[in-house]
Amino acid sequence: MAPDDDPIPSVGLYLLDFWARGMSPASVESYARDLLRWFRFLWGVGREWNRVNGDDVRDFVIGLRDAPKQAVQRCRVRPAVNEVSGKPYVSDVYSPRTINHNLSVISAFYDFHRRALSGPLRNPVPERVVNGGRFGAHHNPENKYRQGRRADYRQKVPVRAPRSIPDHAFEDLFTALATDRDRALVAFYVSSAARPSELVGLTSGMVDVGQQCISVVRKGSGAVQRIPASPEAFTWFRLYQESLPEELIRSGSAAWWTLRKPYRPLNYEAARAILRRVNSVLGANWTLHDFRHTAATRMARDPNVSLTDIQAVLGHVHLTTTEAYLKPRMDEVIERVNLHFVSRAAGAGAADVAPVRLSPYSADDMTELFGGTVWQ
Repeated sequence: MAPDDDPIPSVGLYLLDFWARGMSPASVESYARDLLRWFRFLWGVGREWNRVNGDDVRDFVIGLRDAPKQAVQRCRVRPAVNEVSGKPYVSDVYSPRTINHNLSVISAFYDFHRRALSGPLRNPVPERVVNGGRFGAHHNPENKYRQGRRADYRQKVPVRAPRSIPDHAFEDLFTALATDRDRALVAFYVSSAARPSELVGLTSGMVDVGQQCISVVRKGSGAVQRIPASPEAFTWFRLYQESLPEELIRSGSAAWWTLRKPYRPLNYEAARAILRRVNSVLGANWTLHDFRHTAATRMARDPNVSLTDIQAVLGHVHLTTTEAYLKPRMDEVIERVNLHFVSRAAGAGAADVAPVRLSPYSADDMTELFGGTVWQ
């Protein structure tokens, strides 16, 4: 919406075309928010959307790098990293990944209007080029993409290991859960590796206790996929169902309900609230998506589970995405290196003592030859 509360025709036309291409409502909302951020910048500097250039894009990126998030309000100063989880807190400024996504949305917006001849003929967002040509042009699909330089104004995104929860921390988290519903939900999360939104959307008919599987609607493709879950998860789910009225456990009804009457199906924000309450008790900052990383990391440790099996359970399109879970966790690396230091210190203390070397000769032969005490 423009400052005068009138819709913006150029944005509405682009989002309508974007939705018609099969995109989900969540993706449409994400793109709309990025475009709103761009148009607010243009209104602030007094520029028309169809008369911008690369300098405006540069100033927009500078503003995102310097400006704090408007919705973030901190009541107290806190450290950058949580002491319990070891995870960084959400930053008060826009992350490099957010800035890059915003640039991608703006670039797609202007590409759409360039093809429709309803906007500028040149995209103001710089493209990534390799050897003077477009990135990926004439690429052989049998070869891997060569990583070249980033496009102008694109931010360097740090490579982070998957945010899995250590076993001892997960035990503390699971103990802090208050109800059988919460225990069943977390047990399914940490064993099935389903995405948070996929598991919240379960119905009673999608839980197959006999086959120890659940059916989830995949976030990207919308396909229904059966994935396994642990027996403990089904046990907690059965205990939770026994506490529900009979009309709420019929086939086709939602699998998760609110605790208070009137009963309503549990949504994504309510599931996040469960974890926020636990985090307030533990002093941690775990998220629902950390359970997915934890499940994948646990499966990657098991030599009987192949990488392609993990890829199928996670629903990844590319195997390279799944390979990220083969990296060791930093807490495990620190523990092993500390043990290395301890073993070196113990070895240095034992170096002052002369090593005991066994004689290569028989003790009986040495005693018979030299006499005296028995040779060792």
